[in-house]
Amino acid sequence: MRNGTPIILLVLALAAMTACGPPPVDLAAEEAAVRARSEGVVAAEMDMDIDRAVTYFAEDAIVQPGGMPQIQGKESIGEFYGQMSELGFTDFSSTSSYIEVAPSGALAYEYGINRMVFPSPEGDLLDMGKYLTVWKKIEGEWYIQALAFSSDAPAPVPMEGN
Repeated sequence: MRNGTPIILLVLALAAMTACGPPPVDLAAEEAAVRARSEGVVAAEMDMDIDRAVTYFAEDAIVQPGGMPQIQGKESIGEFYGQMSELGFTDFSSTSSYIEVAPSGALAYEYGINRMVFPSPEGDLLDMGKYLTVWKKIEGEWYIQALAFSSDAPAPVPMEGN
């Protein structure tokens, strides 16, 4: 009987560890981390710092702009940002409305609103819209896995007072 004691203790220890499961995820801390990353990418976008903005995307991320084909991969997303910067936005802002982290702590989603102003021969044009971002935790850091955005208007409209 004495020779079986280490095996029994090992089985009991493994059973206790399995019953405990993974440690609980601190959802509030993960939400704060996603919010900080979101604010970081928005700051890069507002500065039109393409290189910095792209660092927030996963290697195989997708972007689905309204009225355009899907863009896939970090390099293509950087090229898209370059095209967007050529429009010469005079103002850009993005406001997060809601963030939720999955109980696993591996995925999160965020939605909010965008406001863009860019010049045209008829005067500044205002475009208001919305976005949905899927965040994925990769090697301990949150990255954008998918981003979709679209305008609330069929086309940008002239701003009042121009």
